[in-house]
Amino acid sequence: PDPTNLINKLELGIPIIGFYDSPVTQPFEPVIEPDKTGHNCIFSYYEDWLKGKTLHLTKQNYGCGGAGHWICGIEGRSREDYLDFLVNTEGLKSSFELMDKWLDHTKPYQQEHLNILIGPLKPDQYLYLKTITFFVNPDQLSALMIGAEYNRSPADPPAVIAPFGSGCM
Repeated sequence: PDPTNLINKLELGIPIIGFYDSPVTQPFEPVIEPDKTGHNCIFSYYEDWLKGKTLHLTKQNYGCGGAGHWICGIEGRSREDYLDFLVNTEGLKSSFELMDKWLDHTKPYQQEHLNILIGPLKPDQYLYLKTITFFVNPDQLSALMIGAEYNRSPADPPAVIAPFGSGCM
């Protein structure tokens, strides 16, 4: 699908960002990779996305522990250490018990190919596109929510949901 009409109607000034699970990286060039020496949050690449670059993640180089766990299926710390980080450092739940239940209930993404690519939309790569991210103001968010519901009947699953998650989720 061509998002040009939507972009124009909503006056979206920030590019739509795609999350791709692809066997190849060449169509996404220029690609950038996380620095292997430290913690690199996915959203620290925002400025690069605005310049047309695509972030390339793999099971060997995923940036931060959260991306390693949730996107690449890598367990980089013990369950107790992860709970401590999520509850005491990130402050995402009020107790270890609630966070533990949430971790049991929420399953990480199951990677299909070797490459996760996050960056500007690539129309010729929609086959590998899994999700899109819109950076919007409140009015634009409202319009997107109305648009998502526009053709939904009451028997259809919810078109818009906002489950709990950290900022990068």
